[in-house]
Amino acid sequence: MDPKTRSILLKTIIFIFSISLGWYLVKSGFLHTWIATVLPHRFIGEFIAGALYTSFLTSPIAVAMLLVIAQEGNPIIIALLGGLGAVCGDLFIIKVFRDNEGDIDNASKQLHLQRITVILRQFHMEFLIPLLGCVIIASPFPDEIGLLMLGVSRLKYDEIAKISFVLNSAGILLIVTPINLLS
Repeated sequence: MDPKTRSILLKTIIFIFSISLGWYLVKSGFLHTWIATVLPHRFIGEFIAGALYTSFLTSPIAVAMLLVIAQEGNPIIIALLGGLGAVCGDLFIIKVFRDNEGDIDNASKQLHLQRITVILRQFHMEFLIPLLGCVIIASPFPDEIGLLMLGVSRLKYDEIAKISFVLNSAGILLIVTPINLLS
């Protein structure tokens, strides 16, 4: 098996494990018990869920936490505190990426971003890459890809923090509001 296939297979297995763990935590009642324990300090749980919302490995667990928290909490406060946690997670990801410049180039090559950009420029639609990056950041998908599409290597930390806060807060609000209304 070649290294690229092995890497994709390993990442897929880890992601499936993370989804299974999130499902198990909800079904076993562990998350409900943990949230009840943290209830006096509920804001900590909302912040942690937001921080976990940013990575591909932890996003299923974060969504499970948000679903449990949303049943009894205020969706706007959950979204704002989750957005703050997500900013911390994104800034950590950016710090790791910037410390390893080769990772940005490697990830960009694997996603074929330069080739996609050239094709979109031919049709005067190059604005779609940053727009798609914004959608990915707002969703529970891995923020690493969305941040790369926004071209984070050229943005300052405070700009990244503002973009991340708005997009992740909006994404979390879209997840928790229907759950809060239905429960």
